[in-house]
Amino acid sequence: MKRLDMKIICLSFILFLLTACSKDLMVGEDPYSGGKGSLGIGFISNYPTPEVAKPGELVEFQVKGLRPYVGNLDFFVNNTPMEVVSAEDSLVVVRVPMQISSGDAKIVVENQVFYGPRLQIQGNVSFDANYGIVNGFNGFVSDFIPNAGGYIVVGAFTNFEEQANNETTFIRGIHFIDANGRSSSAMTFGKGAYNINSIARMSSGSFVVGGAISSFNDREVYGIAKLLPSGRLDTTVVDVINTTEFPQNSLDTVSSFNGGVTGGSVLKVFGVADDKVIAVGNFTRHLKIDYTYSSRETRRPILTSARNVMRLKSDGTLDSTYSYNHEGANGAIADAVQMADNKIVLVGAFSQFNGKAAPGIVRLNVDGTVDEGFSVGSGASRIQSITYNPQVRKFVVAGNFSTFNGTAANGVAVLNENGSKDDGFVLGDIGAGVPTYGYVLNNGKVLLDGTFDTYNGVPRSNLLVLEANGSMLQLYNSFSPFSGALYKVVETTSSLGNPALLLGGAIFGFDGHRAGRLVRIEIKN
Repeated sequence: MKRLDMKIICLSFILFLLTACSKDLMVGEDPYSGGKGSLGIGFISNYPTPEVAKPGELVEFQVKGLRPYVGNLDFFVNNTPMEVVSAEDSLVVVRVPMQISSGDAKIVVENQVFYGPRLQIQGNVSFDANYGIVNGFNGFVSDFIPNAGGYIVVGAFTNFEEQANNETTFIRGIHFIDANGRSSSAMTFGKGAYNINSIARMSSGSFVVGGAISSFNDREVYGIAKLLPSGRLDTTVVDVINTTEFPQNSLDTVSSFNGGVTGGSVLKVFGVADDKVIAVGNFTRHLKIDYTYSSRETRRPILTSARNVMRLKSDGTLDSTYSYNHEGANGAIADAVQMADNKIVLVGAFSQFNGKAAPGIVRLNVDGTVDEGFSVGSGASRIQSITYNPQVRKFVVAGNFSTFNGTAANGVAVLNENGSKDDGFVLGDIGAGVPTYGYVLNNGKVLLDGTFDTYNGVPRSNLLVLEANGSMLQLYNSFSPFSGALYKVVETTSSLGNPALLLGGAIFGFDGHRAGRLVRIEIKN
C-alpha cells in the first residue's frame, strides 16, 4: 500500500506542474503543414500482364487513382522511361523500349513516386533456378576449381546451406559441392581453414591452398597448405624436443608441406611441373620450421628473403633456382594468373619488378625472371584484377585507370597473349563507375563487373555481357540487378544442357533471385 500511495502522490504532483505551466507553453507551427497530400495513386496488382516481356511489346499495369492525372504522368521500369500508350483510371498500358533491363515499375506524378511490381525482360541470360544452391555460403567465395565431377570451393565462409554445426560437420573456408550445387562427401577437409584465397591442383594430384591462414584442420600452417586428393591435410610425424615428462611429446604430427610465408599473405597459388608450387602475394620472406630445435609448444623458424613471388618444392622447401633472393615489386600486388606454359603474370600498384620497368603489370618466365618481351608498353596504374582464358588466349585487366599503353581504356583492357592491347575492344560510357573484373568467354564475349549502373546512358546491372568489340546487345543484358562483386568465373552447362557460367564472389543476388555467393546462370548463344 505504501508503494501505491507514493505513486499516486507523484502522479498528482506531475499533473499539477503540467497544469501550472500550460499558460506559458507556445504551440509552434505544424512542421508538416503545406506539404502535398497523398494523390491516392497506387498499383493494385503485384504482377503486370504479361509478367515477362520483350522490347517493343505492350504491358499492362493495374493502377488506381489515375483519372485526374492521365495526361500528366511518367512511367519507368528500372529507371528507364516507358512509352505510355494509354492510361485510364485503373489501367496503364506501356510499350517496352528497345534498350532496357528487368526491374521494378514506378509512376511519377507531380514529383511524387509510386512504386509497382517487377517486370521481367526476356533475354538470353537467365538465372538457373534448377541449380541446387538456396542459402549458399555465409561468406565470400574467392576461388573454385572443378574436381571429381563437382567443385572445390574456397573462401571466407563458415557454413553452406546452414549444414555446419561446428561439432561434427565443419565447413570452414573450403567445401566440396557436386555438379548440381549440393554438398558432397566425396571430399572431406576436417576443420579446414578460414580465409583461403586460392586453390590449385599439383601435378601429383594433390592440392595446394593459399591465403591468410595459420592453421588447417587444427595443424599449424603458414599461409600455404598441401592437401591429399581426398581433401585431408597432408601430414607427417616429426621428432621434436620434449620439454615435458611425457614420452609422447617427443613426437608431433605436422603439415608435410614445410614451407610458408611471413610479412604478408598469399593471394594466389599455382601448380607447376615436378609437383612444385608458385605462390604470389605481398609477403616478404619464406618460412620453414626447423623441427630439430622445436618443441610442440615452440617452433624455430628459418627465414629466407622472398618478396611477392616464390617457387616451392613439393615438401615446401624454397626452390632457389626460381628468381632467388630477388627485389620483387616496389608496390602492392593485386592479382595474378598462370598461363599454359607456366609463365605467371602479376598486376597491381607497382612500377618496377626486380629492378626492371613493370608499369602495373609484369610477366615472369618459368625461371622467375622478368619477361621483357611482354609488350605492355607503358601499361597502366592501379590495375585491380587480371584474368586469362587459355582457349581464346586473351587477358582482361580491370581497375581504376584511364589508359593502357597510352591509349584510352576507361578501366578495362583486353590484351593479346604477347601483352599488346586489343584495340578492337572499346568500352562504352560507364559514368563514374569503376570496372573491377573482366573475362573473355570462350565465345569471345566479354563479361564485365564493376561499380557502374549504366552503360552508354541506359540503366544496367553492374554486370555486363559485351560483344568482342565492346558493344552491348540488349539480348544479353536484360537481367537486373546483380548485387555484389565477382571474383571467379567457370564456363559450364546449365541444368538444361545449355551454355552456362558459374559465378563466385561476394554475390548476393542475380536478376531478382537470391545468390549465396555462388550462382549459376544460363547464357545462350
